[in-house]
Formats: sequence, C-alpha cells, structure tokens
Amino acid sequence: MKKKTTKYLRNKLRKIFFDYIKQRDGRTCFTCGRLIEPGKGLHCGHFIPSKICGYDLRYDEEIVHVQCYFCNINLGGYGAMYYKKMIEKYGQKKVDNIFERLNIYKQQRNKWKDIDYINKIQYYKDLQNKQ
Repeated sequence: MKKKTTKYLRNKLRKIFFDYIKQRDGRTCFTCGRLIEPGKGLHCGHFIPSKICGYDLRYDEEIVHVQCYFCNINLGGYGAMYYKKMIEKYGQKKVDNIFERLNIYKQQRNKWKDIDYINKIQYYKDLQNKQ
C-alpha cells in the first residue's frame, strides 16, 4: 500500500474537520447570528486567523465556528464580534488561554508529523460518529 503524503493528510483533515464544525454548528453564523441558506456560503471561521495560529489551534474546535460569507470574507472574520461571542460562550479565562497557546506556538513553531494528522483525522471521525 502506498504511503499517504502529508499534503493528502492535511487536505483530508481539513475536510473532515470542517464537516464536523458544520455538523456541530448547523447553519447559524457564529458572529452575526443569521441563518445561512443552503448554497449561500457556509464557512468555517477561525477566531485566530488560520495563517498565523499553527496546526494545534487551526484544528481546535473551540476556536472554529460556522460563519456566513459576509462575516468571514467581507468583514475579514468580524474579529471584534468574534471576540465578544467567544467571551460569551467560553469566558475570559478560556479566551486568554487561547492567546497563551498562540504565543507558545509563535515561540516554538512545531511542525506536525504525518501521525499528528492521522490522529486528528481519527479524532474528528469519531466525534462525527457520536453525533
């Protein structure tokens, strides 16, 4: 059997993770609260932009929620409202912990190995099967 490439594993995790977020959150935008109609741009928005948060936070279901196209793309994630909603949902202490984790990532910049992707893929498959 041919070994799966890191790119393949990363793409598979992204799809499974986003499918899980959409299944968990339904069709309501986390930041503006609007119901997103089918085919109208259902996005998975990151509290910390995915380009800077590292893989540990990029695939952390506490910082990723369903967003509408307008909030995620046109408003660039609607950061101020996202922050407010995170405080309401998780509390200030949890949000502060997320920023601490971001600072740790910036200092260490650990790269994921294939096994890390495989483990996360299995984790989110298991979560989807429980719902």
